[in-house]
Amino acid sequence: MTITDTVRLETRADALLDRFVQPGEPGAAVAVLRDGAFVLRKGYGMAQIEWSNAMTPDAVFRICSLTKQFTAVAVMMLAQRGLIDIDAPLERYLPDWPARGRVVSVRRLLNHTSGVWRHDSELPERTKRSNPTVEEVLALVHDRPFEFEPGERYVYNNSGYLLLGAVIEAVSGLAWDAFLKREVFDPLGMADTGVLRHGTVTPRRAQGYIKGRGGFHNARLDAMNWSGAAGALGSTLNDLAKWDRALRAHRLLTPATFEAMLAPTRLNDGSLYPYGFGWGTAQFQGRRVYHHTGGISGFACQMLAFRDQDLTTIVLSNLYLFPFDTVTRGLMRSALDLDEMAPPTAALPMSQLAACAGAFKTAEVPMRTLAVEDGALVFVEPNGARLLPAGDGVFRDAADLDIEYRFSAPRDGVFQRMDYVSPLWPSMTYARVGADEAMRA
Repeated sequence: MTITDTVRLETRADALLDRFVQPGEPGAAVAVLRDGAFVLRKGYGMAQIEWSNAMTPDAVFRICSLTKQFTAVAVMMLAQRGLIDIDAPLERYLPDWPARGRVVSVRRLLNHTSGVWRHDSELPERTKRSNPTVEEVLALVHDRPFEFEPGERYVYNNSGYLLLGAVIEAVSGLAWDAFLKREVFDPLGMADTGVLRHGTVTPRRAQGYIKGRGGFHNARLDAMNWSGAAGALGSTLNDLAKWDRALRAHRLLTPATFEAMLAPTRLNDGSLYPYGFGWGTAQFQGRRVYHHTGGISGFACQMLAFRDQDLTTIVLSNLYLFPFDTVTRGLMRSALDLDEMAPPTAALPMSQLAACAGAFKTAEVPMRTLAVEDGALVFVEPNGARLLPAGDGVFRDAADLDIEYRFSAPRDGVFQRMDYVSPLWPSMTYARVGADEAMRA
């Protein structure tokens, strides 16, 4: 990139982050890498509100579920050495695993199709705060019934990655994070990456925050063993850039192994789901990408890489529910020098807006409620987003024009179906619920 291009990228990034980070508030460190070099590396907002410490690009963050790609790579490094067969049943490596008549392969853990009980789905808060050992958490997973037959469907599953951490330990003879330190972090010079323990004094650590009705609050300290190989790592922009370079240069995995990790998951019915081993896959503006997000008390993040060009974006935030996906797509547009999307200008009569209003839900996502307010369709729950009509039952989110909501299946004068469509994620279908169910919710 020329100096002019770099200045234009930073100008667009500044305008993008100014939409989401106000002075004196928690913020983010963001980066764009092209051909292995930073063309943008900058901090926005505050690393610590109490002492008015500004965010710097050297800040250390919890990277939440970005941890999963490291765990997955560790498994595949051992597979390359002939020490793990990813299609072998789990009990080959964990003899105490109670299969209960079901075959759970290592592959099914890697791609979130195992059906094992999710330890973070229903346990009380007191259990999370007590910081049980990983062995105690896994004992709970062992005791609970399967949620579905392995391979039946994709359901994001942190328990599966805790089990993968246990597999790494059983095969290597090292704790999963010790294996990563010896085989990945130290060889790559990732000195600021590792389990980010609460009790350890960590230079440049960003304080995590949540935003409530009364303003910002220090985030609760989550039990690290609760996250383990699924989400306990901390890192920096610099170290994640080294990680990106090592993957692209095939320092850790052969090209064939890495491509296998990015292949979509085939379910039992033969359908494909766009998630591999520790990465989701998608297309953005006709370009293939692989990416992952993370969120945990006080932190949010996303890392995305283009498969057919050497371009990567990183977003690390010290605010839970920071809009990392919107920021990532904005950085991609800026890096590709794409024009910003223009708001749609279609107009609809009140009767058509009213046909979209109501409560909608899916099996996995909480109910979303739409109403017509001041002549516009608005999400009453969860976030007050305003939708702009784009024609033919299609609306775009006014705050994030990449996001579409498509209404269909009219019956009795109202639409029964709402599809959520995002550039980086599989579409999600919501079904209308009746007034009685909406009232109970």
